[in-house]
Amino acid sequence: MASNASVQPRLSVRGLWKLFGSNAPNELSERITDKSKAELREQEGLVLALRDVGFDVQAGETFVVMGLSGSGKSTLVRTLIRLIEPTFGQIRVDGEDILDYNEDQLIQFRRTKTAMVFQHFGLLPHRTVEDNAAWGLEVQGIPKQERTERAREVLELVGLKGWES
Repeated sequence: MASNASVQPRLSVRGLWKLFGSNAPNELSERITDKSKAELREQEGLVLALRDVGFDVQAGETFVVMGLSGSGKSTLVRTLIRLIEPTFGQIRVDGEDILDYNEDQLIQFRRTKTAMVFQHFGLLPHRTVEDNAAWGLEVQGIPKQERTERAREVLELVGLKGWES
């Protein structure tokens, strides 16, 4: 896809770092940037999970996070929705730095602009198929009649009509 500087990306990540450890620094310095992952662990007692990650995702693009086990994929995704707080960096969604969000803004952001599908997930066994399909809409506060209609449409679309209960 050709880059167009006048188009604001939907998601823009700059200088994203995640260091785990009780003595993680408050500012980025050569003490951190000039050391390898092993040196950070041995000399500073820090576990480096993300190092200076940066990328843009434009509207309509599909962006895939791939890598070996332990390479930081889950940590990256969790920092993008602030399930894990990044140590340094900037995460902008639709031009807003979500690291500036207060708790209420963060809840609204998670309800309306993001979604995460876990690798190992399960349905809520105490709910019907229809209720499971509508659960995300329920969390967003969509009225029951609307979420039921939308869930039924989707279940029909994927060939599960008749399995709602």
